[in-house]
Amino acid sequence: MKKVCIVFVEYRIEKEYRTSYLTWAAVLKQQFEQMDVYEGAEQPGLFVEIWNGLSDEAYAAMKAARTGTITPGLPDETEEGRLWRHIDPWIAGGRGKVHIWKFTRITP
Repeated sequence: MKKVCIVFVEYRIEKEYRTSYLTWAAVLKQQFEQMDVYEGAEQPGLFVEIWNGLSDEAYAAMKAARTGTITPGLPDETEEGRLWRHIDPWIAGGRGKVHIWKFTRITP
């Protein structure tokens, strides 16, 4: 049985960067079909990305790039890392406030 996972990425965007962020998110969606972005209905500025079907390797690379951790075997400065660092100044509290969780389906 193939493991099916879903990944949640959560962070808050500073109010003054909301328009820039929304433009960036639209471009991101064109690049990554498996990703959707939601904004908190009761908490404007709180965003959650939902990613479907990432491999273990893709998840590890994305988490490393988004949080600034170094994954063995992956260079610290990658194209993916530069993509995510673009929004670091927009995130309330900076990169350290990006939260990422991976969930694996437990029923077939």
